[in-house]
Amino acid sequence: MEISSQYYSPDYIARIISHLSASKLIERANTEHIFVAMEKGKAVGTGSLENFGSKENPRYYGTAIFVIPELHRKGFGKRIMKRLEEKAAELGAHKITVRAAINARLFYEKLGYNYQNGIAVEDERGNYIMEKQL
Repeated sequence: MEISSQYYSPDYIARIISHLSASKLIERANTEHIFVAMEKGKAVGTGSLENFGSKENPRYYGTAIFVIPELHRKGFGKRIMKRLEEKAAELGAHKITVRAAINARLFYEKLGYNYQNGIAVEDERGNYIMEKQL
């Protein structure tokens, strides 16, 4: 989380870390599709696909997308996003949405994500809502 610490408060980062604890991940696995990137037997990244809509009208979001800083720019994040997009499409979604951290906007733009409604504004958490048509 050291990369994000220059953009977000310690309280916000603590909430994110709590959200990614082993017990929380196990709990969330009942309602989300969670993917973990592995390198030499070690978890190095994660990403989840969560439906914030209903079964009849799904709204899929990529959530909790992180790669350990020393492995940034090695393709792990790109592979996690590709898998989330594939799963969303498999579930019938026509688009996927993410809350892009300030320092991740360019990453998502390179993957074909656009700002929701074409407007680059921070939400209440300091993130940018971005989406991609599948």
